[in-house]
Amino acid sequence: MDYFIMTQDRLLDEHMIMFDGLRSAFRTLEVSKDRAQEIKDFTVVYVEGKDKIIPDLIDRPVVLMSDPLKKVVEMYDDDALFKCVVLAHPAEEMQQTYWLLLVDRLECLSDLTEYDPWGRPSRIIIDRKMTKGHAVFRIAGIDDQRLVINLDIAESILRRDLWGISLEPLESKEEEEI
Repeated sequence: MDYFIMTQDRLLDEHMIMFDGLRSAFRTLEVSKDRAQEIKDFTVVYVEGKDKIIPDLIDRPVVLMSDPLKKVVEMYDDDALFKCVVLAHPAEEMQQTYWLLLVDRLECLSDLTEYDPWGRPSRIIIDRKMTKGHAVFRIAGIDDQRLVINLDIAESILRRDLWGISLEPLESKEEEEI
């Protein structure tokens, strides 16, 4: 199985709605499944910005997915956990339902992963044996909050009219191939 890093299209950054109170979110705040009880099942988030867009994937300050993208993820990952978030823009008289994705980190780095002199991964290689049964996850052992999805989800996203999503291929190997 092939894997991809899924992010929000950075070309949209200056055209995006702004989350009230979070003006400069340059990193993704990670929300794992073990915090599910702390998060309300339904939350209203106020946004602002005249004539701004809302893509199907918002990855800052937290990972929010549109309803169609959520349905794609649910088709391939029975363990995916979501909390409802309504983005409300009173000035524009707009509200949209999005879903906060709660996802855990998975120990899946191959021994072939290469690191720079500071210990950061310069070439990430996923061990496919360790990812069996997981369609969406984050990688444990590295300081990176980006989501990893499998090929099935990536293809399904590309077959639909979803936009604002970038997919970057990840290298993956099974230890027997080495």
